[in-house]
Amino acid sequence: MSDTEPLVSVALRTYEHRPFIAQAIESVLFQEAPFEFELVIGEDCSSDGTREVVERYAERFPERVRAVLPAENVGHGEILRRILDRTRGHFIAYLDGDDYWTSAAKLRRQADYLLAREECASCFHDASLVYGAAGAPSGLTTPALAEASFALEDILTECFIPSPAMMFRREIVAELPGWSFESAWIDWLIHIRCAERGPLGYIPEPLAAYRVHEGGMFSALDRISQIEEDLRFYEQLRPEMREQDGLIGRCIELRGAQLAIERLGVPFRACVVLVDPRREMKPYFNGRHARNLPRRDGREVTELEMIRRFAADLAPATPDYEGGTESRSEGGCFVAVPASAREWLQGREGLREYLEREGREVWTDAAATVFELPLHGEGGRVAMRPTRRVEVVRDEPLPEELVGANIEAPAEAAALPAHAVTTIGWVLGGEEPVEAIELWVGEKRLWRAPVDQPRPDIERGFPDREVGTPGFRTTVNAQGLEPGTCAEVVAVLAGGQRLRFAELRFDDGSGG
Repeated sequence: MSDTEPLVSVALRTYEHRPFIAQAIESVLFQEAPFEFELVIGEDCSSDGTREVVERYAERFPERVRAVLPAENVGHGEILRRILDRTRGHFIAYLDGDDYWTSAAKLRRQADYLLAREECASCFHDASLVYGAAGAPSGLTTPALAEASFALEDILTECFIPSPAMMFRREIVAELPGWSFESAWIDWLIHIRCAERGPLGYIPEPLAAYRVHEGGMFSALDRISQIEEDLRFYEQLRPEMREQDGLIGRCIELRGAQLAIERLGVPFRACVVLVDPRREMKPYFNGRHARNLPRRDGREVTELEMIRRFAADLAPATPDYEGGTESRSEGGCFVAVPASAREWLQGREGLREYLEREGREVWTDAAATVFELPLHGEGGRVAMRPTRRVEVVRDEPLPEELVGANIEAPAEAAALPAHAVTTIGWVLGGEEPVEAIELWVGEKRLWRAPVDQPRPDIERGFPDREVGTPGFRTTVNAQGLEPGTCAEVVAVLAGGQRLRFAELRFDDGSGG
């Protein structure tokens, strides 16, 4: 190990990460930085061969890598405490053994940021979300953050910072309370301590990958267990942050509302409405469709009515985390009222009467009350709008008068609002241009749309031909069509000739 004090120490915690640990280590060693940095790896007595991999890297790179190897398993908190005790850097970057960095400039970018901004005790960046051992990408863990920094209130409400993205000043370690290393959310507490000293800096670039897999410490927990851990964390934190007691209390209520939704088994086709008069909480319910109420004071009933209409056309959402009870219905609208919003609701006579008349109370406890509003008209005014699933069948071969044609939407198996089935594609005539497409059901013309959209991709695909504007984009109203109806898609040439090139088969949207 070099005698030069490093500017950055990388604290890498690993346990049972044999399929991933080499990639994590390599992503650190690959860093291009104009300063000294070290890698301190804590391996907590894995049984899958992780330790052997760590030992090999420590032997190969003794000037860079230091291994912390307890003789017996000490737990995720204690191993991290031992790692931090061995670090020497002015800044500390954190990494779990199943995650990795995706940019060689990660350490340099964050160190430069903190050196230039003394007011920031830490900074973070975006991370790509990947699934499983193969690392299939799926967006970002921190999408659409537009702010340049974040305050204490932001990070208290939720821990939105991905763990492989954090870098903080070394002195923060000494400010952690004794119970920190017994908590599942040590990284969250570090962010909070940093935010107490100043803003959390943000670099809006994906410089790391956060892996979701069955062996992950957080992602392996079912959603109910995650929420229960959040609640324990807040209760431990609350005595130490009395000046934030009101906000922490509302965060506890929000987690209580989330817990109620999971325990009720609210289906992922439903919409959950969070009543939040302060407009400070994110309406997150494990990937379910969610909305805030109110957005405008005095229009709460109108807003809720519109949300119910919107909810009638929803396709099933995908849960972010497994767990909870079985779904209890096919859909619906569920209104979650945190305890601190109950007084506000009592003062909104119209909304209160609407909930009592249109729905029913299905949950209440100290944290929240939940109302269920039906979509099928039983006791309510909102009827379920029909949906359609559409199969696209392309004719092969095409008529000789057509050079090419394709329908790109609707997507296969998507449940679409029957009143607005989006249809997108292109069709290219030979001697004659195509001026329109039509949909025919038997002898009846269902719809006609012009072929008049520029398509640069088709121009590139036919470089020796004058393409013109071969694209079309329209919506087809299929409300009156019986499930099983087939509609012929016809190209109308400029001279009036009609040529079939595909078929749309409409089914109901139940997925049966």
